[in-house]
Amino acid sequence: MKAADRYDRGQLLSLCAVLLLSPALRFCPTASITAAGRAAWLSPLAALPPLLLYALFLRRFLALRREGEGLSELCARALGEKAARVFLLLSALWFSFYAGFVVRAGAERFITTIYPHSGPAVFVVVLSLLSALAALGPARSLVRTAKLVLPLLTGALALILFTALFSAKPENLFPVTFSDLPQLLRGALPTLDVLLGVTVLFGFLCAPTEVRRAGAATRLVGAVVFLSLLDAAILGSFGAELSARLTRPFFSLVRNLVFFRSVERVEALMVTLWVFPDFLLAAAALFAAQLCLRRALGKEAVWRGDAIFSLRRGRWLIPVCALLALAAALWAAPDEKSFLFLSSRLIPALNLSYALLALPFVYVVGKRTGRL
Repeated sequence: MKAADRYDRGQLLSLCAVLLLSPALRFCPTASITAAGRAAWLSPLAALPPLLLYALFLRRFLALRREGEGLSELCARALGEKAARVFLLLSALWFSFYAGFVVRAGAERFITTIYPHSGPAVFVVVLSLLSALAALGPARSLVRTAKLVLPLLTGALALILFTALFSAKPENLFPVTFSDLPQLLRGALPTLDVLLGVTVLFGFLCAPTEVRRAGAATRLVGAVVFLSLLDAAILGSFGAELSARLTRPFFSLVRNLVFFRSVERVEALMVTLWVFPDFLLAAAALFAAQLCLRRALGKEAVWRGDAIFSLRRGRWLIPVCALLALAAALWAAPDEKSFLFLSSRLIPALNLSYALLALPFVYVVGKRTGRL
C-alpha cells in the first residue's frame, strides 16, 4: 500500500466505533431488556470476558499473516485452495447479505419515524448506491469518513445519555439481586453478537501492512460501558416492561427527553444523523465481501482506490456484491413480520455462527494441517 492509502489500527478502531452504533441502537436495548428485564443494564458487562478472549484469538490469528496477506488470504492459506474457495464464497455471500440487511434496516427506520406512508425502495436504492461507491474507493476513505463523523455522533450520544440518566428513575434499575443472574447472562448475548460482528469486520479490514497493535481491549471496554449506559438510560426512563415493547427504544428516548421538547422534530434529526453508521457499516461489509470474492476467484485484493468507475483488476466484483446486497435489501423481508424475524433471529444467529464457529474452525484447520 502507498503511504497515502495506509491507516493504522487506532484509526481502524475509530471506524469500528462508528460501525458499532448501527446494530447497537437497533438490536441491543430491546433484545437485552427482553432477556434480562431490570438487570439488562448490567448484561453488557457480563459479555466483556468472552469478548476479550475473542479479541485475543483474532489478534493471534492475524499475527500469522505473511507479507501482503489480509485475513481473506490467511483463511485461504489455512484451508487449502479448494476448501478456501467454498469458504470465501460463502463469506462473500454472508457479508453481501448483511450489507443489504443494514441498508434495509436504515430504510425501515426512516419509514417508521419520518415518512410513515412511504415504501422502502427509494431509501434502499439510494443508500445501496452510496455504499457501493464507497466500497469502490480505498479502505482509507472509510476510515477518514469515520474520523470526521465520530466526534459528532459521540457528542450527540453523550448529551442524550447524560440527560436521560440525570432524569432516570432509580426504581426502574434497582434492586438487582443474585436471582437475576441467569437472566442477566442471557441479556449479554445481544452485546456479544453485535461486538463480535464488528470485530470480524475489523479483522477483514486490517490491511496487509504493519499496524499499531495497542488499543483494541480498551475500545472493547469502552463499547461495553457505552451499551451498559444506553440500557440504563432506556430502562431508567421507561421501565423494563415498556422498554421491551418498544421497537426503537433509543429514538423513543430522544423523543421523550425533556431537554429536547423545545426543539421540533429532534427525532427526525437523530434518525438522519444515524445514516452515517448505516452507510459505513454497509460499505465496510461490501468491502469485506469483495475481498473474499476476489480471493475465492483467484484475483488480487486491491486496497487502494482506482478510478471510481474502473472495473479492471477484478473491480467488477464490487458491483456484483453491491447487486447481491441490493437484492437482499429489496426482497429478503417483504413485510414487517419477516423483517422482524430477520432482525431479531436470523441475522444475530448467522453473525454469532460466523464469528464463533467459522473463523475458529479455519484457525484450527490451519494449525492441524501445518499451513499456519
